[in-house]
Amino acid sequence: MPQMYARCNNFMSGAASAVGVNCKFIAIGENEDEVLDQVYDHLGSIHNVDGKELTNNIKRCIFTRGTKVFGTRGHG
Repeated sequence: MPQMYARCNNFMSGAASAVGVNCKFIAIGENEDEVLDQVYDHLGSIHNVDGKELTNNIKRCIFTRGTKVFGTRGHG
């Protein structure tokens, strides 16, 4: 089964770790629910944020490894 993942900085713009650097946390799971549980735990313990308030935002930032499409931007 493909792995799903979400990066903290994708759903929390400007998220910083306790030492003030950009948060590099990545939740990885076999399905969306596993990823969401990890994200909720991370947000609550590290950023003191109720992740359930960001559920829709987080779900839009969950991807499946190896399925991202590149080269979809228009030429500028």
